[in-house]
Amino acid sequence: MRVPFAGLRRANRALRLNACLLLALAAACTAQQSRHVVAGEALVHGNRSVAGRVLDDFEAEDAASGWALYGIEGSRNPLTHARHDGAMQLTSDSSAGLVWRQVGFDPGTEPLLAWRWKVSRTFGTSSPLSPELDNFPARLLVGFDHSWAGANPAALSWRRKVQEYTGVTPPARAICYTFGGELPSSEAVDATFGDGRIAVINLRTPRSAAGEWLPEVRDVAADYRAIFRESAPPVIALALGCDSHRLNLRAQAWFDDITVYGPEAYAQFRNELTLPPDRTTPLLTWLIIAGASFVATATAGVWFWKRRSH
Repeated sequence: MRVPFAGLRRANRALRLNACLLLALAAACTAQQSRHVVAGEALVHGNRSVAGRVLDDFEAEDAASGWALYGIEGSRNPLTHARHDGAMQLTSDSSAGLVWRQVGFDPGTEPLLAWRWKVSRTFGTSSPLSPELDNFPARLLVGFDHSWAGANPAALSWRRKVQEYTGVTPPARAICYTFGGELPSSEAVDATFGDGRIAVINLRTPRSAAGEWLPEVRDVAADYRAIFRESAPPVIALALGCDSHRLNLRAQAWFDDITVYGPEAYAQFRNELTLPPDRTTPLLTWLIIAGASFVATATAGVWFWKRRSH
């Protein structure tokens, strides 16, 4: 028997609705994908058989003067910075801001960036996933020479603010290494304000010891490749931060011995470096897609069953 026209129309409409739901969910999950898998195994300081190139060890008396302040809206007090005991000391008194300087190195030939840092305290909640939790006792940002083409209005507005404040165009892409967050160091998260241009990698948890110098080494070239899916362009700037403006707290951070190394130094930091894994889709995304697919398939099955029964 032929299926009544009204029933066929309702069944087709339901089938199209479920198909659209499936596509919409898949598109939404893709649009919300903001995490990137990076190398999870931390590099460690080994025998210093290969000498690196020092970008700043803060030994000079006027070392702090080479770093310029960029104040961020929301500070109750300006961030302060000074050379102290041969290191850069930042003090945040409910402050938000960065100190920055222009540098130059090519991650293709100097892929490893090393430094050491310590903090006076950590915060209970630090996360780049929410503007209200985006306070870290220490940050180190690496800015890359990349085009601003395709940036959205919010990103271009931020660029204009930085240009007006500093007289310099900021890097179009950056990786921000943070101290004191809950996220694992095996993933990078797009900053809430970054428009896919700034990714945050947390290296130390809130349970890391405050007041102790801790060394870091990152394969900047590999991190960039994992996040942005292309080879890293030259680095043009570094920035250091300490912010507690949303917490109304006082905190201090110290940075020292910022150094880059060529690929010949891989062995001294780790015996074998593997390429970072490809960016993966979260399990929740697959569960949502699978659920939507099941609903769409079930609806189609019911429609065919009704058609055969008539």
